[in-house]
Amino acid sequence: MKTKLKQMVMKSVMKKRKANQNFNEAESDLVGLPDDADETINNSDYVKAHDKEGNAFFMRLGRRGGKDGDDPVAEIWFGFCTADGKAYMNSQELYKLSESPIIAECIEPLKEWKFSFKGKVVPVVPGKDRVAEPCGEEIDAEFEGIFTSKQGLFEMARDTHIDSYCRGIAAEKWKKGFSEELKKNHQTRTEQVGHIKCSFKAEGKSYTMDTAALRDRAFGRRLWSYMNHYAWLVGQLEDGRYFNAVMVRYPSVNVIGLKTGYIFENGIYYSLKNLNFPEHFTTTGIAPVKDSATAEYSNGESVKIDFEAKIYFPYKFYDAEGGYDVFEGVTEHVYNGIKGYGITEFSYNHDRSRLNTKRQRE
Repeated sequence: MKTKLKQMVMKSVMKKRKANQNFNEAESDLVGLPDDADETINNSDYVKAHDKEGNAFFMRLGRRGGKDGDDPVAEIWFGFCTADGKAYMNSQELYKLSESPIIAECIEPLKEWKFSFKGKVVPVVPGKDRVAEPCGEEIDAEFEGIFTSKQGLFEMARDTHIDSYCRGIAAEKWKKGFSEELKKNHQTRTEQVGHIKCSFKAEGKSYTMDTAALRDRAFGRRLWSYMNHYAWLVGQLEDGRYFNAVMVRYPSVNVIGLKTGYIFENGIYYSLKNLNFPEHFTTTGIAPVKDSATAEYSNGESVKIDFEAKIYFPYKFYDAEGGYDVFEGVTEHVYNGIKGYGITEFSYNHDRSRLNTKRQRE
């Protein structure tokens, strides 16, 4: 009864908050890294796609302010899997922003973005738990792509289903300082379904793609080690739809976590109402190779999402409060029997005790 009462209170608060929101989608595409940003401030752009031939890629440019007045920093993710069975990833994760091998440029808000990579990559193969391991020397590679869309944005704060958000908050103890803790790592995050035409060149070969794609943008405070755990299943289905299912756990929201996402069909983002991941997704610190989750969406659909990662690209982050592992998986999905292709992203705090779902920061 106490939990239900807290859900009712939160629903009232969230309805008022949503009614007062004034989010400008086009302006959000133009937000840059603040001049006074320090190393805790993130401004990032991400894009991913798969095609029917078997090519797949993802890339992320995370712009951060410098530490103690140093130059701004670029966090780089780049992975490309080719239809002929090869895989490559960036060989260096951190650069001065002025020397970033990735450029993400808004050509026209909400309609067109340009993404490029020019730098060193290393050939990789799936190793233990399908985590990528180098299998050759560094080589030069180039990628160029134009992302276009006629769709609007899914904005996490605005479009996350009230029931889903309130369920996660109500599961926690509302002790002193709880509301302040919730604000500690706030950022704006948007996603947009669209299309990409791109090419990748490495080792004398060129691979082209002309396919559905997803663009993700985030800005605000992000301290990687503040998160306990993050899980993301996203993909394009063979029937033309796109799905997304996300769960994140923070010290203040760690019992069932915060869950969001959508199923995109006929030009509409139907928000996720509930999501169930097996407990071991959270507690082991190892990205699952093959498993399933269940979800409910606001279009009335209850689904089972099966996935199997072909390869995980590993990234490590360190900051003043600790370290964090991110595993970015190129994946095959089955969504209620419909085949799909996408990403599984699982990430874990280096402090494994924080993966305990009953623990809150004192």
